[in-house]
Amino acid sequence: MTRKFKSTLLAAAISVSFNAVATTPSSITVYTAQDVITMSEHVKTANAVAVKDGFILDVGSQSALVSRYQDNQGFKLDKSFADKVITPGFVEPHAHIWLFALVSNTEFITPADWQLPWGDVKGVVGHDNYIKRLTELEAGYPKDEPLVTWGYHSSFHGEVTRATLDKISTTRPIVVWQRSVHELIFNTAALEMFDITKESWTGEGESYDMVNWENGHAWEKGLYLAAPALLQLIATPEKYAHAIKRTHQYLQAGGITTVVDPGVQLPKPMIKSMITAMESDQHMLDYFMIPAGNSIYDQNGKNAVKALQAVRDMVNDPELNGQNIKWLDKQIKLFADGAAFSQLMQMKDGYLDGHVGEWIQTPEDLRDSLRAFWDEDYTIVVHVNGDKGLEVAVDSLELANSAKPRKDHRTGFHHLAFTDPIDIKRAVDLDANFSVNPFYLHVLGEQYSKVGVGPERSSVMARGRSFIDTGAPLSFHSDAPMAPGRPLALAWTAVNRTGLSGEVLGPEERMTMQESMRAMTINGAYQARLENEIGSIDIGKRANFTILSEHPYQVKPENIKDITVWGTVFDGQIIETERLAQGLVLDQENLAVMNMMAQFDGAHNHNHALGEAHTDSCTASLLYQDIMKTM
Repeated sequence: MTRKFKSTLLAAAISVSFNAVATTPSSITVYTAQDVITMSEHVKTANAVAVKDGFILDVGSQSALVSRYQDNQGFKLDKSFADKVITPGFVEPHAHIWLFALVSNTEFITPADWQLPWGDVKGVVGHDNYIKRLTELEAGYPKDEPLVTWGYHSSFHGEVTRATLDKISTTRPIVVWQRSVHELIFNTAALEMFDITKESWTGEGESYDMVNWENGHAWEKGLYLAAPALLQLIATPEKYAHAIKRTHQYLQAGGITTVVDPGVQLPKPMIKSMITAMESDQHMLDYFMIPAGNSIYDQNGKNAVKALQAVRDMVNDPELNGQNIKWLDKQIKLFADGAAFSQLMQMKDGYLDGHVGEWIQTPEDLRDSLRAFWDEDYTIVVHVNGDKGLEVAVDSLELANSAKPRKDHRTGFHHLAFTDPIDIKRAVDLDANFSVNPFYLHVLGEQYSKVGVGPERSSVMARGRSFIDTGAPLSFHSDAPMAPGRPLALAWTAVNRTGLSGEVLGPEERMTMQESMRAMTINGAYQARLENEIGSIDIGKRANFTILSEHPYQVKPENIKDITVWGTVFDGQIIETERLAQGLVLDQENLAVMNMMAQFDGAHNHNHALGEAHTDSCTASLLYQDIMKTM
């Protein structure tokens, strides 16, 4: 199957560009490069791009563009990229800036290395090494300051319980946030700090079924009870605002100019503060939000009519839409099964150790909510990790389409740690598309071959070739912080398919770098219905580029992740990553942003506007519960 992207805006731009624009007396800049990777259906080779007023005016050879526009008033030939490669600005179709911001306020102890503008982190594997690193952090921490760490994974770090943490300290509160962000472990001091008692974690309902007070452990829906404690430590106004700014810069450093965040359900003050924090700096990327339909559906008593209206009200609220941070209209995210990093995805053949996965939305709730948004012509993104999860999600799509056939619906299945080719074909036959997180394979493939899943299934985690060969649009996403916000690292994984040890896993699923470039640019744009604005270097589209110091098609495959992102161009403005990183070190919290963030106090505001069912909790607790539902 092959698919053609719509080109109405592009065709119109081509028809007028050479006649109308050339006589307009405003400035034109021609950027030259070693090569321009256009990802265009119309222009295959180029070494220069002409930009005017933040849009692409022309694409082609340097000599042709200079000849065509040099007589225009204010014309400029910019050779900043003469020895570099220009690509379309990388599109990140599934990342969570607000969540990465929260994680960035913790101490990283993770299985894999992380390269961050504010300091690199080396991976830690093995129980003894994990405990050693955590003990070192605790010993060096200021007196009486709680310690929160993120990145723990039992498959790499062994069992960690409340008793384990008590051996490190009985006086300092310690909270371990699991790598998937779907689990928390508290030591006794942390439980006492937040008055968490056995009685407070005992009751009826799914949340109480997913906590273990003796072990200080909460997972999945148990986080609704435990998350308020965590977020009171890492989401103070000052910490949150600074972290939002750092995350904004971190993603730009990966060459990303567009982020789509499926699954936002934050309270109005936090969204407003996030807009202020990001837009108080230089504009360097677009951040498009998609509501978390599962939590809105639950909050409205699983009444689809009320849920639809709540979504409309939120998306159309002018206070929740900024210049570069805004909602995508008539798009929604729903959920199938649990997290891959927790081995809580739903698997057709189960797990080797006999444990079972979880449903974030039950199959019944997924069918009902998907049908409601489908009938209103929404573009739907479904979070799904296991092969059984995908089977159920495709079943839901099939039922909705049988009742109301739709064209160009662009339903997308995201994450896709484990998939059955049978269900991939079923989804393609229904005109669905896919967005995979290749990093699953790199960080989890070898370990899951040994623990829980086995080598046969784990070797083909995060498939590539199986999706590509169907002809359906495939994009890459990081789900940051589930993977580094580095599209080139995702491409490196998809091309090489190596685990942490360097062993090749599932070579039959390898992709080419050219295919990976589409997955980082035009395919992600198409899935979000943004292909007429971004995703390729075509006349009439926005001048959003990624600038690479080496040619991604010419470096050795094993070196793709090491290509330097020199910077980006966003709406025609050059942003050099190295200078931005220097500013990150030198620039402390922006006072104006801090004052804005201070308007949001997540501590004790007893406003129970969310309904009678929650009158026993303060607004802060409700807020944090809602946040955790979207992860």
